[in-house]
Amino acid sequence: MVALRLSVEDLSRVRFTHTLGAAFEAHLAEARYAGTRQDGFSEWRRKVRRRLRHRVPTPALQGLSGPPPSAEGRLFQNAAVEPFWQRIRGHLEQENNARLRSVLSEGVEGVLNQLHPDIGWQAPYLRVDTATGPEEIELAGEGLLITPSLFAEHPFVLEADRMPQGVPALVYNIFLDADTAMDIWREEEEDRDASLRELLGHTRANVLACVRNPKTTSEISRCLHISNPSASKHVGVLRRSGLVSTARQKGYVVHSLTQLGEAVLG
Repeated sequence: MVALRLSVEDLSRVRFTHTLGAAFEAHLAEARYAGTRQDGFSEWRRKVRRRLRHRVPTPALQGLSGPPPSAEGRLFQNAAVEPFWQRIRGHLEQENNARLRSVLSEGVEGVLNQLHPDIGWQAPYLRVDTATGPEEIELAGEGLLITPSLFAEHPFVLEADRMPQGVPALVYNIFLDADTAMDIWREEEEDRDASLRELLGHTRANVLACVRNPKTTSEISRCLHISNPSASKHVGVLRRSGLVSTARQKGYVVHSLTQLGEAVLG
């Protein structure tokens, strides 16, 4: 348990930020990576292990004020955080923006009681249930930086000497539900596939992918479990769009990708 003593001046200097950066999240991600339970990070662990090819990373950081990450640390960050960073940052921004809106309607003190089940405000103390023993920190007019984290396992406090800004920080973990996890852990190729399905429609996108290897209408029908007329209709639309070409080979009508179709599939 950490008890932060906030004066009136400290309350007026509370600031919210959406993240302390990708390197910071990578440092916290190490503990998540070592986990074995089925949770919102299971798919992420699988993809990171595939990227690392079972190499065990060394710690990415030695705290915020420590030396630069080692080569293995950079490898871990590049595999575990960077491929997903845009969506992670977007999710953290949404969380932070929600807190800022609450500040406008309920004030800072109201928001402090809503951050996390393990965080509670009872003037003049902000109590944080952490993995460490009891400790009291008097901020003495320094203010406080509050930030969410995707990879943190529980709330914790970083004292001012560990922060580049010279201001203490309260980091709180946010819950990752199944739908959000599915969205965040998509990779670039999966993003492209999702965008293609949104653009063309699910079945038509599947038809386009199906003729990456040339096929007849009947083969497309069997491959995708759709009727021959439906397959023929979708091929016709794709052909008129310049994505598919049709030619007769050995008595069969065969459909294949054009150069434009190849480019669209990526």
